[in-house]
Formats: sequence, C-alpha cells, structure tokens
Amino acid sequence: MDTRKTTRLLCASVAMGSLLSMPLHASQHGDDHASKAATPTDKQDTAAMSGADIEQQAKDAWLEGKLETVYLFNRHLNNFTIDPEVAHGAVVLTGTVDSTVSKELAGELAQGVEGITDVTNRLTVADDTRWNENGRDFSERVEDATLTAEVKTLLLANSETSGLQINVDTTGSEVTLSGRIDSSAEKDLAGEIASQVDGVKGVNNELQVNS
Repeated sequence: MDTRKTTRLLCASVAMGSLLSMPLHASQHGDDHASKAATPTDKQDTAAMSGADIEQQAKDAWLEGKLETVYLFNRHLNNFTIDPEVAHGAVVLTGTVDSTVSKELAGELAQGVEGITDVTNRLTVADDTRWNENGRDFSERVEDATLTAEVKTLLLANSETSGLQINVDTTGSEVTLSGRIDSSAEKDLAGEIASQVDGVKGVNNELQVNS
C-alpha cells in the first residue's frame, strides 16, 4: 500500500475536521449579517460541495485500503502487482498477474468488498515465459508471492523498521531485502524478521545504511 493513498486519506480527514470546526459568525454581527447568512452564498455552496467531495474521497481511500488488505492476505495473489483505484465506490484494477485464474479471482474478491459498487478489471496476464522463468511452476510462484507479502507486512507493522523503505523480493523461498535504512541495527532486525517467517529458506540482506 503506497504512501500516496495514505496521504490522501489523512488530508481528507484533516480537511473534514477543519470544515466541521469552522465557527459560525452570523449571530455576532447583527440582523443584517444574520439575514445574509440565512441565504446561502456561492462561497458557502462551494464549501458544502467541497465537504461532500472530501467525505467521498475518504470513503474511496478506505475502500482501496480494505481491498488491498484482502489481496495481501490471499495466498493465491501477489497484491504488490495489483493496483486498485476507487472513485465514487467504483474500482478499476490495473497491474499484472500470472494467470487468467488470478485475474478472475482478483475481480471476484473486489466484487465481494462491501461498499464497492462496480469493478472494471484491467489486469494484464503476464507472458508465460516471464512467469515461468527457471522452470518454476505455479505453486512455487504463489509461495514466493505469499512469503513476500508476509515479510513486507511484518516489516510495516514493526515500529523499529522502515517498512516503506525496504523492498522485498522472493525467489525459490529465498528472500532478498534491498533499499536504504537508517542504521545497522535496523538492517539486522529486518533480516531477523524475514528469517523468522515460516517457509523462508534464506535471507539475502542487501539493505544499505544511510551515511
């Protein structure tokens, strides 16, 4: 789940709070001002519309996060290759999956999320030669994708590791960590977290410490 979506949700929440906390001044400035306040101005109409837009954006961001969580914990999908975008309750799925079955599964899961009103499935099925590299079969690819998701989730959940800054790739149950982090202690901890995930056979810790 990327920071852009998280930022959009936070901004929407802050803006909504600002709108709800705006003081009412009409009663403090006499009958003339009160009568003007009684008649909505273009500016007030715009503010009301903005409030509705912000509420919808917050709802859409929440639905995106909910769907990404569904994909994250599904052992048959790699949520890091699927990008759901929600607008007014309708979701568009883009990205790449390894088979038609995975594409259909992603669409069905999206339809099952409460609050999503429509699903446009634009997922692309990758060329077989790309997904069958080194002779890996479907079950191996699913296992690697699952391990990647599990390691990434643990790194994001741990307050001592910069999960968003750490890239996780898995091939043949061997996990590779890359990216830049703040300390050697964090590098060691990230490697330890990855190694403790059930099914991981080894960890290549290529994280670089910022100088």
